[in-house]
Amino acid sequence: MPIECGGIKVGVLVCADVYTPNIARAMKFEGAQMFVSPASWGPGLHGPNGEWEQRTHETGLPLIVCNRTGAEKTLDFWKAPSLVVKDWVRVLTHTSERSAVLTFDWDFDRMVSRSSRYSIDYIRN
Repeated sequence: MPIECGGIKVGVLVCADVYTPNIARAMKFEGAQMFVSPASWGPGLHGPNGEWEQRTHETGLPLIVCNRTGAEKTLDFWKAPSLVVKDWVRVLTHTSERSAVLTFDWDFDRMVSRSSRYSIDYIRN
């Protein structure tokens, strides 16, 4: 079920919820106007392969992905992308070998990014 945030209904798709169309479609049916996805999807063999773009194409809704960084024993997330996707296109994207807070301006009336790039504040490690 979408969460209302400042008058906008946001569908939260946690990590692999984006893998198939079912949850995104249900969220749109329930009134979602955009998606946000906290993710832990590392790059490489088992990384995303067009799923984020596909969900925006199927639903017509923008998607903001906040992916994790860091490394574990078996998986390195340092180059995992965080991004904004609209209409099949990665509008903003960021990968890094340092943890960062990414911000950008969003036009909620037109549901488009007002920013051409992220503002990046790196976190001290």
